[in-house]
Amino acid sequence: MVLYTPIPLELVLAGTEPVRRYREAVVRGVPVLVEETAPGRGCVVRLLSTDPFDYLMPGLAPGTEVNFS
Repeated sequence: MVLYTPIPLELVLAGTEPVRRYREAVVRGVPVLVEETAPGRGCVVRLLSTDPFDYLMPGLAPGTEVNFS
């Protein structure tokens, strides 16, 4: 499908992306960035820790569902 319009693409597609809520949380004593999927529950996006051993924990891998408070 081709859409011919003088309106900028950003305005045509505005509002079509899902709204994602990101939140910094502490899970198992490690600071992480979480995409909130439900109240108190989310998916790990990335670790914010400076400790290299935190990156070896399989329970904090990106994409893992975690509970946070």
